[in-house]
Amino acid sequence: MSGTKKRFERQVKLVRDLAAASREYLPMPPGPTPLAGPLEVVAKFAAAWESKDAAAIGSLFAEDADYVNVVGLWWTSRHSIQRVFKRSFKDEFKTATFTFEKVSFRQVGSDAAVLHGRWQISGQVDPEDEVADVRRGMIMFVLEKVADASWLIVSAQATDIAIAADTLIARDGQLTATSYVPEVPNLPDPEPGSV
Repeated sequence: MSGTKKRFERQVKLVRDLAAASREYLPMPPGPTPLAGPLEVVAKFAAAWESKDAAAIGSLFAEDADYVNVVGLWWTSRHSIQRVFKRSFKDEFKTATFTFEKVSFRQVGSDAAVLHGRWQISGQVDPEDEVADVRRGMIMFVLEKVADASWLIVSAQATDIAIAADTLIARDGQLTATSYVPEVPNLPDPEPGSV
């Protein structure tokens, strides 16, 4: 088993342990709820994405939720979030898979939580229906416990990871990933016995 897979499995176990703990100290109503605890968003979002179920993704969001996608498009309701995912699942993501690689969670008081997840999308197709390279990025969910004690996403933002970059430069209407961090110079190998 690869080191990456082992790390991911450890992270999944940690998320499940935290989710189990959240069920113990958060009052939950009887019957099904969109999310029984804020950490369940990871599993429910990934499962809905994998089954290309835009309605299931929409059900995770508050009616007036905000979602900012990787290119800065801002959707401002559950309806618009669901509509965009429905279209995406018919086009660019029709054969794609989505997985969480790493998750970080912070509960903020008893009725709010912030979750960060590093994701990977493979199998996305371009406008000519050719399979594109794997993409990696980050997503942040802000969740709120609502009146019936269920949890809903009130805000989300996704960002692609630009490899070997720490910012973007804008020129002539184009954004280019760039870095201000100097490269480490190639150093000569030490002489044998000098280390």
